[in-house]
Amino acid sequence: MTPSTLAPLQQRLRQWLSSERMAWLAPLSGWVLLVAIFAGIEQTGLSYTDLHQGIPAETAIFAVSLIVLTALFLVIWRILVFRQNEVCSQARLTDFNALLAQVHQTIAQAENETALLQTLCDLAIRYAHFKLTWVGRPDSEGTIHVLAAAGVTGYLEEMCLSVRPDIPEGQGAAGRTWRDEKPFYNASFERNPVMQPAIEQARRFELGSSAAFPVYRYKTLWAVLAVYHEEEVIFDGDLQAIMEELAKVIGYGLERIDLRHQERYATGLNESLLSSTTAGIALVRYPEGVFIQVNRALLEILGYSRESDLIGSPTRNILFSGATYESIKDLYVLTCTKGHAEARGLAYKRADGITVYLDVSVGILREEKRKQAVLTWTVINVTDQRGLAQELAYQAIHDALTGLPNRRALDEEMEKAMARALRHKRLLAVAILDLDGFKSVNDTFGHETGDDVLRIVAHRLREAVRKTDFVARFGGDEFVLILEGFVGMDELEVVFAKIENAVQSPIFLPKQETDVTVGLSMGVSLYPLADGTGSEALLRCADHALYHSKAHKEKRSRYWSLYGEVMPQCRHLHQALLAQGEVDVLYQPILDNRSGRIVGIEALARLRGADGSLFNPAEFLPHLTTEDNMELSMQVFTQALADLARLDAQGWSLWISFNVAPESFHNHCISYLQGIMATSGIDPSRITVEILESSDFLERDVALSVMHDIKKMGMRLALDDIGSAYASLLRLKELPIDEIKLDQGFVRTLEERPQDLHFVRVIQDLAAELEVDLVAEGVESADILDAMRTMGVPYLQGYAISRPLAFADLQRFLSDHESGDQELSTGLFGFYAGTLIFHSAIKKMLLINPAELNREILPDARLCRRHGILHRLGYDDRSRLVDLHGAYHWALGKVVNHSTESFSLNGPEWDAMETAYAGFMEAILVELKSRHPKPGLGLPTGYLPVIADPN
Repeated sequence: MTPSTLAPLQQRLRQWLSSERMAWLAPLSGWVLLVAIFAGIEQTGLSYTDLHQGIPAETAIFAVSLIVLTALFLVIWRILVFRQNEVCSQARLTDFNALLAQVHQTIAQAENETALLQTLCDLAIRYAHFKLTWVGRPDSEGTIHVLAAAGVTGYLEEMCLSVRPDIPEGQGAAGRTWRDEKPFYNASFERNPVMQPAIEQARRFELGSSAAFPVYRYKTLWAVLAVYHEEEVIFDGDLQAIMEELAKVIGYGLERIDLRHQERYATGLNESLLSSTTAGIALVRYPEGVFIQVNRALLEILGYSRESDLIGSPTRNILFSGATYESIKDLYVLTCTKGHAEARGLAYKRADGITVYLDVSVGILREEKRKQAVLTWTVINVTDQRGLAQELAYQAIHDALTGLPNRRALDEEMEKAMARALRHKRLLAVAILDLDGFKSVNDTFGHETGDDVLRIVAHRLREAVRKTDFVARFGGDEFVLILEGFVGMDELEVVFAKIENAVQSPIFLPKQETDVTVGLSMGVSLYPLADGTGSEALLRCADHALYHSKAHKEKRSRYWSLYGEVMPQCRHLHQALLAQGEVDVLYQPILDNRSGRIVGIEALARLRGADGSLFNPAEFLPHLTTEDNMELSMQVFTQALADLARLDAQGWSLWISFNVAPESFHNHCISYLQGIMATSGIDPSRITVEILESSDFLERDVALSVMHDIKKMGMRLALDDIGSAYASLLRLKELPIDEIKLDQGFVRTLEERPQDLHFVRVIQDLAAELEVDLVAEGVESADILDAMRTMGVPYLQGYAISRPLAFADLQRFLSDHESGDQELSTGLFGFYAGTLIFHSAIKKMLLINPAELNREILPDARLCRRHGILHRLGYDDRSRLVDLHGAYHWALGKVVNHSTESFSLNGPEWDAMETAYAGFMEAILVELKSRHPKPGLGLPTGYLPVIADPN
């Protein structure tokens, strides 16, 4: 036999010899001895008969003695075996109790979960003489993973342990314990059918019995403790109680480790917070006011390097002043009363003598005997924030560009200056100064240079006035001066002369290596002589004076104007005619493209000379002041409303528009409009105030304010001359307008520049996006009218509809005008415009939803309405235009059919479509030039709106 086959036999023999079966060896040996005696008798020739007849007495006595001795031997043997078992059981119980004691001691010192479990397994092997001990947990799939093990761990390497009930590996002690959450005892691997899958491994590793116990952690099943012994049936009631207690103790040990880790984490966290927080923290004993603990952040804030520099010292050592000390005392008292208090921006002294500003929050940590307490200081360094706050406070009242005080600071200073003027009985002058010619500097050299000029002017103004005077920037190129302590105008005029010399001196531009010069206009109001008593009234009066100064700029003898003073000036012929009321109002009808009806009129001004001749705006506008322009607008407005009422009475309900120069926008403008409206009886919603877009005045706050006031009156606002040189489309969204008007100079040249129709389409989209009406002025020819109508421009105005008419002529025109639908694209120019709109719409559909396009009809040009128009215009199927129109539609069809698969703006189909479109449009332009060598009617003599750019 091989050693491998002898090993299991040797193991079973040792187990058998050590068990109670050995007790039967005694009688068995006695019987063997009797058999041997009788065999000896047989050997000596004694027969049964001989024995029956009589056995010698010696032999009989010997036999009886032998039997008695055998029985006595058996009794003694049984007593010895029982005693041996009792001694073994007691020894095992002692070992298990020793194990339990060692486990308790280990748990008391344990710091690590893994080390604890491994030590427990080692102790079980050493003290309980188990062959194998392990602790394990199942994963999500039920497979048990061993966390710690000791003994014959090779057994575990050969076994697959599981808690699943549906597989053999899950039927063992560990699996049953996990599922049932109670101990499981396997008395014998050999005699337990359930353990048959593990019998071979048990024999190989000399395992006789096993047991498994649940280990709980916070009342939740956490793991399984398994033990294996070489003997069978060893777990009596006492050992079971000890092992179950051991499993509970393991759970308690794990919980204890968790608690120690939590305590250590909390302690570490507190220490980390104290050391890592940027806030300074200190413990102070009250009422002595002595530091007893500080953190690193507080040392850094106060400039100390060691904790000993502060601990034990009084808090008053770091106070900046007695005021700070009193604040801290009050803070202590309030803390003891309410439990918490805080103070902001207290001045403290660093170790290096530098002052820092701190926010201090004080609370009570604990109260001690004899009215003593430990207070917590939480300190935040706000020195940088204080500096930033001061900087922000400075910025809030100063202009960022020039460093001068701003409007907010001006308002505060005005009230103080007025109080000083009354107290000292002196004059106070408030002057608003505006730079003349600054815009040209900005436009010529750029905004950066313009900013440099403003900074230089601001510096010169500060140098020109006295130290007691005040200079502020009002916004843009406007400045405000507060001049105090004057008795009469003679003193003021001296200061004004210094200001003029300072501002008008040449300014050298180093980057451009040239000098520039700016002029100035200034309006002055005097306190307490000006109208009103408040600061706003003074500024308003100064602004009104500035307005007069700029209005008379060409004829004034000085750059400043005093509020309430009339500036002498000479009148021009056109000013005299205006003053005499020689204003004629003409009306140009406005066509609604959708209905074909005349829906509105624009009032246009003319001046009538003594001989009856009419002066058009190009002749008289250059000679009118801003005040004259306002007067002209009001006269036109008054006459227009009166004529509109007469039209209403005759059954023509139209809306009317008239022009107002933006330079006339001031508070008086609103009062004028309100006065005229009050006597007219006309619904304000039928009145449109047109403002020229070709001016930068709309960028001023006062203009926007007046525009909003006009809207509040119920009237509509229109922006005129969109498309002129100054046009700034981006700012349209900021203006409260209801209508935009395309510049007539732009529209009337469309026949010469057909490509500008793209701009018309852009303006259409802009008007739709802004939800405002669009009027095209300068519709001078039938072709332009046809193009505008084809493109769908809502409202049209120009010679192709009607010239400006006197009121009587207007009445006749309205009587003779026939409204109704008219055929579109009556000419080739209209056809060109319609094709542009058509192509734009097709591209939008291709980009948004190409599936909506008809893929069967679109490729066939003969099914297009424009094919019929070409025939009507005289182009048959053999013409080049019809051929190119067909090629364009064929290319459209390719794009539409391809777009349902993979659509790309850069694809060959899209490029082919654009090429075909460009060729078709170019051919139309060539045909237009051949038919009209010199298109356009030109501008009729005497046709300009009331407030027009003479250029």
